[in-house]
Amino acid sequence: MSTIKQCLVISALLVAAPAVSVAGEKDCLLKGTVVHGEQAGQDATMVKIHSVSKYDEASRCRVREGQKMEFKLPQDNRLQQAPTGSEVEYRYRSDGQGDSSAELLRVGT
Repeated sequence: MSTIKQCLVISALLVAAPAVSVAGEKDCLLKGTVVHGEQAGQDATMVKIHSVSKYDEASRCRVREGQKMEFKLPQDNRLQQAPTGSEVEYRYRSDGQGDSSAELLRVGT
């Protein structure tokens, strides 16, 4: 079984996001699309993010235009088995001190 590399790309659609400080805690809902194989690079799975919002009403999710959010996606067979173009949702959390995590919530077509 080949190693599948996973990465997350925040697209330029963050232009509509409010311009605020990078520092602080984040609890965000990320929505994106799965891209496999040749489109993402050899033996790779990529998720292209097209929207970032608060996870829920009580959450803080402040993202500045052009801000880079980079983290490793957790291994999940649902993502690897999803066809290219499938919609995905992640919960992204950051403590503001450099520690962050992402949880795959949903994979759809």
